[in-house]
Amino acid sequence: MKPIVRSYLAEVNLGNVAPGNGQNINIQDYPQLRDIMLTGVEVFESNEIAISPSGKAVVPALNGITLTLLDKFNMEIVYQYPTFDLNPTNTNGFIRDFVPFPLQLTKSYITILDNTLLTLNQSVMINFLYVPLKDWPKYQSFYVRK
Repeated sequence: MKPIVRSYLAEVNLGNVAPGNGQNINIQDYPQLRDIMLTGVEVFESNEIAISPSGKAVVPALNGITLTLLDKFNMEIVYQYPTFDLNPTNTNGFIRDFVPFPLQLTKSYITILDNTLLTLNQSVMINFLYVPLKDWPKYQSFYVRK
């Protein structure tokens, strides 16, 4: 099992209008998630977190929502990964970890493939597991096999 060095719960709000099918919603900038090596991701629905940190309702289901994550070179490292599979409740408690990469958060996004059950001002909660770049040399051996 790999250690969780840092964790940050981010919110992706669906906006003031109900999202349409095929709509991409960018993840906003969080200063804490700049200059990091992403090691894993969890995504939560209202069964785990009822209200977001900003006071918005959390989406009731993750079916029909995907996550795309880009690295600092704007390469799609994770492309349209089903968020349902990123919820530990749906995977017997397992957290999906990735081969670490330097995350470019503001180019990353969620895609609404099926807007059934989604309404305006709901939020998708994404927990990013990471190592700050400045600390990466200290933890690299935990994450990269040689």
